[in-house]
Amino acid sequence: MKKRLIITIFACVIASASYGQKTYNHGVFWGRIVLADTINSKLKWEVFLQKRTQDAGTGNLFSAPHFFSIWPWLSYTLSKTTRVSLSPVGYFDSHLFYNDPSEVKDEGVKEYRISLRAENEQKSRLFNYSNRYSLEYRMRDLKYNGSYSPNWRVRYMLKFEKPLLGIISEKKPVSVFVSDEVFIQFGEAVKNNPNVFDQNRISFGFAYELVKNIKFSASYLNIKQSRISGKEFDNANAFWVIVTFDNLFSQFKSTKSKS
Repeated sequence: MKKRLIITIFACVIASASYGQKTYNHGVFWGRIVLADTINSKLKWEVFLQKRTQDAGTGNLFSAPHFFSIWPWLSYTLSKTTRVSLSPVGYFDSHLFYNDPSEVKDEGVKEYRISLRAENEQKSRLFNYSNRYSLEYRMRDLKYNGSYSPNWRVRYMLKFEKPLLGIISEKKPVSVFVSDEVFIQFGEAVKNNPNVFDQNRISFGFAYELVKNIKFSASYLNIKQSRISGKEFDNANAFWVIVTFDNLFSQFKSTKSKS
């Protein structure tokens, strides 16, 4: 069943890419701060604060707004390899990809999103790999009039990761990774779109724990996103930086208990 799902999704990507007739190229910067802590041995909460900017045809990655979000998550560990996560509601403000500064709008599309995820990670002698499945219910103000149109989006990501000791430290590894994530969508807001393909993201980068409980990640992403016509695509080259503050409050509790 899983193999059939993966083959179907990637078939949509290939078919959609071959159907496209025009491509617009963009430069994008993504910045994310993650605040996280454990509730108990099974439960963990996270909040993703993200800001994205785009070049809007100028070559300056910070020239125009692209995206802002506040995305809370609650995760439950089912086993050593599997966890499920729920985001009861996230807030997003997004802009289209702009080709020229004259196209830039002051106001973005407001969105509220409910999300569910399941992640499974396996470890081998050579590398770690994970499968992530996501289901999102999106409510967007596409006409900028306060009327929100709903639709569903399904995401699947395959990721390979290799921890490497000795690059910076003999005790803390630098983790290098590569991933591919496919998005398909359906429902009222996109019912007139010619196909279900939304976008595909390929990335590679590295992650490292700078100091205890503070992690840094940097990666390159190539994003191929379909426009409403189904015949035009946006091709974005993005630089993504993530700073994670883990055990945000519990680290201080443990320090007090030791003292």
